[in-house]
Amino acid sequence: MRTTKPISTISFNTKDFLKLKLNELTKAKILSFWAFIEHKPEDDEGGKKIHYHVYLEPSRMVQTDDIKESLKEYDPTNPEKPLGTISFTTSKFDPWYLYALHDKRYLVTKHQTRRFHYKHDDIVASDSDDLLCKARSIDLLSLSPYEDILNAQAQGISFSEYFARGTIPLPQVALFERAWYLLAEGSKTNRDGNEGHPMEPDHSNTESNNPPSDDGSYKGYVDPISGEVKENAFWPVLPVNPEDAPW
Repeated sequence: MRTTKPISTISFNTKDFLKLKLNELTKAKILSFWAFIEHKPEDDEGGKKIHYHVYLEPSRMVQTDDIKESLKEYDPTNPEKPLGTISFTTSKFDPWYLYALHDKRYLVTKHQTRRFHYKHDDIVASDSDDLLCKARSIDLLSLSPYEDILNAQAQGISFSEYFARGTIPLPQVALFERAWYLLAEGSKTNRDGNEGHPMEPDHSNTESNNPPSDDGSYKGYVDPISGEVKENAFWPVLPVNPEDAPW
């Protein structure tokens, strides 16, 4: 795939090798910015490999096959099969970042939860100041209802008490209740029926050019942001204010 747009993937490289190669691509002016984060295997990936979610911003037109090839790493434990990445696809920073942290508010918009959660400082980037600037520019307004639910749960409020406040639009009671119990699950892995991401690098030359949806996620194939096979429709975002609801 030839592109100038941001791209992302999942890497099974060693951390030092990945950082070294991404720095080389930056010095060669192929990339202008990169970031990655280490994720532990979730509950449904027991015993499988630690992996890295990688986000790249090209500085010019790139061929993703070439980048994937440059990230092949000799594996002394399996000389016939190098370490590497799955296929690249176009991406957006905001959803990549929120998924990278396993942000509870973001995950609940996808009907999902995760056992492990991460923080900003867990991300390795080519420029930490640029990373912070990008993170601070994310519009979190659409996640406000979920933040309100988390705050209520932290105060020990039940859903019945929360509903009694009168702030939930009646047509969305079921959605709010589902969000409530997903957020209450805490440290559990729930992919809403989607398959987990591959746990081996893909050394084929087949790249996906299926464009992302508006939030940077994908359907019908492996999403390199979350690593899941996207098949189900997404959950609509809850309105920030009841008067914003389309009814």
